[in-house]
Amino acid sequence: MSETKAKARTEFSSLVDVLRYRATEQPNDPAYIFLPDRGAERLSLSFAELYTRARAVAVSLADRGQKGDRAVLLFSPGLDFIVAFFACLLAGVIAVPMMIPRRASSRDASAAILADCSPCFAMTRRDLVTDARPELMERFGIGRLDWVFVDCRRPVSAELRAPLPLPAREDIALLQYTSGSTSSPKGVMVSHRNLIENSEMICIALGNTGNSTHVSWVPLYHDMGLILNVLQSFYVGALCVLLAPVSFMQRPLSWLRAIHDYRAEVAGGPNFAFDLCVRRHRPEEIHGIDLSCWKVALNGAEPIRASTIDRFAATFAPYGFDAKSIHPAYGMAEATLLISAGRRGLARSPAGSIGTPCSATRSLPRRKRRMLRYWSGVAGGSSANAWRSSIRKRGCRGGRVCSGRFGLQGSMSRTAIGATRRRLLRHSGRARRRAVRNRGCAPAISAFSTRTANFTSPAGSRT
Repeated sequence: MSETKAKARTEFSSLVDVLRYRATEQPNDPAYIFLPDRGAERLSLSFAELYTRARAVAVSLADRGQKGDRAVLLFSPGLDFIVAFFACLLAGVIAVPMMIPRRASSRDASAAILADCSPCFAMTRRDLVTDARPELMERFGIGRLDWVFVDCRRPVSAELRAPLPLPAREDIALLQYTSGSTSSPKGVMVSHRNLIENSEMICIALGNTGNSTHVSWVPLYHDMGLILNVLQSFYVGALCVLLAPVSFMQRPLSWLRAIHDYRAEVAGGPNFAFDLCVRRHRPEEIHGIDLSCWKVALNGAEPIRASTIDRFAATFAPYGFDAKSIHPAYGMAEATLLISAGRRGLARSPAGSIGTPCSATRSLPRRKRRMLRYWSGVAGGSSANAWRSSIRKRGCRGGRVCSGRFGLQGSMSRTAIGATRRRLLRHSGRARRRAVRNRGCAPAISAFSTRTANFTSPAGSRT
């Protein structure tokens, strides 16, 4: 990324700022490509097309609702979800990404989410509710919701009406809900400030630039699919190539083929994704692919297995894959997304070595530096409000990411990983009870990442 673009990026106050900047500075650059099942035509959006289409939908939302209304996003794989999400940001409507409920499921979380966030809009494709899933409108309540249909393939007018108001940094951008698999879904209120700061943190940790093409199959209603792929590539001005989750599950090697075809630098998923690629490996199916372009292979969202990492690296080394590209990562919705991850280009460090604070952090008072070091080393994440909470025994409220970071380059045991989650949940739990006592949503905190190069158990084997 050029110095001009890097300088401008630090001045963004919201994702709407980023969208307008990309549409102006990179209008014809491809922003997103969706690769459908075999035989179907691929779909693509440039940054200018994304802005035009999202703005057309945003005008409709603004005419039919008001700022702060909630909109549930119900989309099958494709680019329509992305248009709808940015339309919500432009209109000041709070997006609520949701998985399309299964036809017959005893653990359907959609009713609990609807009751909790009280949405005004339901955004989807018309053919989803008229052809594929006609029961959805009745299930979600025909008269209770205002249905907004989005189709990125339909032509839209480029004519602009009165400008839509810019959101403030503290305005809520989306509600990110948990899956509800073990209890009622719980939501996190994620502001534009949270998204901008976590996006910048991801950019620094992974060393992303405008050339860092992403390839992802992770569902967009999941924060790993939305924030780590769709929004991170958009934030740095890079291309993001998307596959349908079911396509990956049926043909996992298509993920690797897409990485080769688009010379992607960043691609990742849960541990099972790497295991599935190894189990389905057929040399004849990936003959001629070159994975040397893959610089950041993120492994997160579920327990990380050393055996899986080793097998994947050994299996795909003949195709140019570098084992140093594998980056275990840890994150939570309460922290917007990323908490801890390795950094691009850094070799794995010996267990127990601790990085030193950068120059910006050394300007902090000594007592707060010690508290921040403790937070980073024990819990695996830090933020300005995190250490303030630890000192004052108060809950986290989001806000500025600490200027500077500590690198934890050594081992991180299962106990330490568990401590990370428990500590962050304690802080966010206090904020949840205080700010939204009778609601299911808590404000996100902005936890700055540490550089955890290896996740190792006390015995020395990575977990």
